[in-house]
Amino acid sequence: MKVRFFPLTFALLTGCADLSAVSDISKNLKDASSAWGDVGAELAASCKREIKLNPSLTNCSVEIAASAGLAQMNDVLSGYFQALGDVAAETKFTIKPGLDKATAAVAKIPKIDSDRVKAVSGVVALLTKLANEGARERTVQDLIENGAPPARKIIGGLDSLLAVRLIRQLETERTQLTSQFSTWIASERGDLSEKPEAVCSGSKASTFNGPGYLLSLEYCRQLDVINGRIKAVESYRQSLKKADAALAELQSTDIRFNTKALAKNLYAIGSEIHDDVAAIRKAFD
Repeated sequence: MKVRFFPLTFALLTGCADLSAVSDISKNLKDASSAWGDVGAELAASCKREIKLNPSLTNCSVEIAASAGLAQMNDVLSGYFQALGDVAAETKFTIKPGLDKATAAVAKIPKIDSDRVKAVSGVVALLTKLANEGARERTVQDLIENGAPPARKIIGGLDSLLAVRLIRQLETERTQLTSQFSTWIASERGDLSEKPEAVCSGSKASTFNGPGYLLSLEYCRQLDVINGRIKAVESYRQSLKKADAALAELQSTDIRFNTKALAKNLYAIGSEIHDDVAAIRKAFD
């Protein structure tokens, strides 16, 4: 049987690899997964806030199930990134307790396809196997060759299952916010019937009475948070694309691809991920 080596793996086994770049990118990816968790939780949180604005709305069971499953997907990715960094640093890694239950939770995400569920199951199985076997010379190869493909599929799932749905949910919350505050301000003889959001940038609020003015300030504060989060979803999507690109670099089988070039590319991707994560945290913290 013909044995296929990744350039990074071959360098590792021949004692020539500098894995500091791998260690560094794993830290960037682990940090990104922490920020991704905040974005995933926002789907259920936004729905709950919307219900407070309009109690007649239906419950948030679908959004809660989606956020719970997305959190498990993210935990699996976080465990994978952690393992990659630990192995690169020649440190024994362990897996997060309860990770074996991730597949069941992920399967409950509305409209998830079976390939995503299998990807989660595959990464969990790989991490469990490698953690039980302990560090060995093929661990890096196993993590990249057998772990990166399903990990990339999970990353794609975080985009397709959350990004568009979250934007839609936040826009719905924004509509409810505007409707409710317009009613409250109208009860104080203020008028937001024409371009309500304009009250946040013009002098119109100064014509309201005291309670109406305070209500307009609170409306604008909450509106600014929602708009900031809608905008930050793009940073979330970009960070996912760059995480996918980082794993693609590690998977590269181009014989012209040396570890120096790999390190250069990973450092560049890591810097971009850092900027995206900063934008996500600013909006969702």
